[in-house]
Amino acid sequence: MLLELRRSLGLVARPGPDRSEHEKWVIDPSHTGVRERVLEIWRYRRVLAYFSIRYVKGMYEGTTLGIFWLFARPLLPIAISAFIFGSLLKVGSDGIPYFLFFLAGMVTWMLFERGLLFVTRSFDQSKNLLKKVYFPRLIVPFASIMPALVNFGIYLGLLLGVAIYYFVKSGVFHLLFSFRLFAAVYVVLLAVMFSIALGLFTSVWQSRFPDVRMTLRYITRFWSYATPIIYPMSQIPPQYWWIMYVNPMAPIVETFKWATLGIGGFYGGPLLASTAVIAATFVGGLWYFGRAEAASIDQM
Repeated sequence: MLLELRRSLGLVARPGPDRSEHEKWVIDPSHTGVRERVLEIWRYRRVLAYFSIRYVKGMYEGTTLGIFWLFARPLLPIAISAFIFGSLLKVGSDGIPYFLFFLAGMVTWMLFERGLLFVTRSFDQSKNLLKKVYFPRLIVPFASIMPALVNFGIYLGLLLGVAIYYFVKSGVFHLLFSFRLFAAVYVVLLAVMFSIALGLFTSVWQSRFPDVRMTLRYITRFWSYATPIIYPMSQIPPQYWWIMYVNPMAPIVETFKWATLGIGGFYGGPLLASTAVIAATFVGGLWYFGRAEAASIDQM
């Protein structure tokens, strides 16, 4: 493992008869500002790719089902939740099949939630390498978002498969392919950015306080109930719509459903507020991570 990382860093010299032909690398810790830290990710992109592949492999290595587990794991919880809320509790879905409605809401929420949990655990998962080899520590939380992106692709595949199933069953294809998809791409990027932004704080805290990850699971569970995932915005009384402004994930989930299923509405004000909050959190996270990550590595 350490040898693979050294190769990614360029620290393993190319074979050759003359020592002068060996490629020399000098890696110095950086104490510069936010902009320079972001540029470091591009400079060490090979290390970023190494950790990204390593985190994805960690999702299914050691399991009996192997890579098939990536597809089987998300389907059963969604099916059970859709049955409880759609069939038993009769929660509305704005005129489309509830399973499809619920799945569309879960796509962006799970991207955010799983991404945040993966980033939070990133230091713990790589602490042995972090203590042996220097590279920009910012690479670790950025690379750890890759498993969440893989899950996001799986959820998109499930969404398309369910839409095809209902098309065969009823003759109606509920997914939209129009200019609204640009809005869907935008909110997906916001969800990724938000999970990394919060993870820059929680990854440092997790390295110092092991209970952070478990606490975060409870927080995200209650947070999801304040986000229009299992219910449509049409069932929320207007006097409670202010939640859209204080919950950055609410307009993200609602916009994705509007862009892919054509239900709900496009709420520009809350989405703009969400963008501002996420951007501020991201910049603050980069600043905090740069000041705290060195001490956190020493304490692991």
